[in-house]
Amino acid sequence: MIVIILISPIAKYLVEKYVGKYLGRQITMGWIYINPFTGYVHISNLKVYESKNLPAITNGDSIFFSAKGVSANFALLKMLSKTIEIEEINLDHPKGTIIQNKKDLNFSDLITLFTPKKPLTTPAKFHFNILRIKIIDGEFYYHEKLIPINYFIKQVNLESKGKRWDADSIAAKFSLQQGLGSGDMKGDFMINFKNKEYRVAVLIHKFDLNIIEQYLKELINYGRFSANIDADVKARGGFNDE
Repeated sequence: MIVIILISPIAKYLVEKYVGKYLGRQITMGWIYINPFTGYVHISNLKVYESKNLPAITNGDSIFFSAKGVSANFALLKMLSKTIEIEEINLDHPKGTIIQNKKDLNFSDLITLFTPKKPLTTPAKFHFNILRIKIIDGEFYYHEKLIPINYFIKQVNLESKGKRWDADSIAAKFSLQQGLGSGDMKGDFMINFKNKEYRVAVLIHKFDLNIIEQYLKELINYGRFSANIDADVKARGGFNDE
């Protein structure tokens, strides 16, 4: 009990001070609970702020990603066989924002940070598995500064059995609602990372297409555009062949 009581506030301090510094973003959280004996981790009221190194996109004061709760179960014994395995990861009420200004994105710094400077030529020393991923009531925003476009989706729910290191594909089922108008969609998809093939099935109900009006403002100065779509789409294809 003493270990559990002490490790949680220490972990909170290390994440906010050093992980945030490494990412170039401020990180705050309500509290963190870590049980080193069971491998359970829970973070409450997580907030990751925008980078201050992207002045063309954001000033760094707004929130890039937040979640009411983030929890994960780690299989500790698997580490003895050089396998990092997350048995389950849950994101409770996550909220994320994508901001674009021409070709610049508000997460371009993260892509640069985690992109290897040269291709890996040696096998990985550890394998990585995620066995279950769950997003509960998410909300995601997209802002494009040039046109401009402001759009978001809500009530985003996603569940996936995850991906093992030696598996080629990942599959998931999802549902979401239009943020600015009416309508919803739900479906499932599968992506094979080895041959770049995919399969998707989506059922769309009265989905408001008001996002298109933002692209047509120069053409419809004295009018309005409105439309919605119903569709039942089943498709398969490959990313290698446009």
